Amino acid sequence: MRVYVPATFADLETISRGLFEPARGYALTHRMLEISSLDDEEEIAEQVRDAAAWASVKDLGSPVRVVIVVDHPRADVEELAGEHPAAVALQGRIGVAEIACAFIDEPDAVADVRSALDGGEDAREALEARDLLWWGPGELGSVPAPDASSSGA
Repeated sequence: MRVYVPATFADLETISRGLFEPARGYALTHRMLEISSLDDEEEIAEQVRDAAAWASVKDLGSPVRVVIVVDHPRADVEELAGEHPAAVALQGRIGVAEIACAFIDEPDAVADVRSALDGGEDAREALEARDLLWWGPGELGSVPAPDASSSGA
């Protein structure tokens, strides 16, 4: 099952070594498909990816949005009732062979992430207007680190 897993930038080394054991992710669940106003599953998948991206910064504290897209055994994925409609619980380790790709903000997105977390809807919309960059599984070790100088600290 295709799962969009929120992660932190610091997790990338663990992920690239096949040692990542996340507890939750986001997927095209039956509930998500039922409530979405969209008809195109690819567009719904983008919404699911964006929910995972937001969780990576809001819930996990990543300085930039990080989403690892994995094909995880359906038996190890369980829908979470009462949470985000795409939220799922995951069991087991994410092996390198399960990683389809990753979506990660550009290194200079740190300030926009911080503003979105501290600000209102306008700041979050500005962050969401940024494209997440696509990375292949073999490229995770070469993703440029977030630009701490753009954090406003």
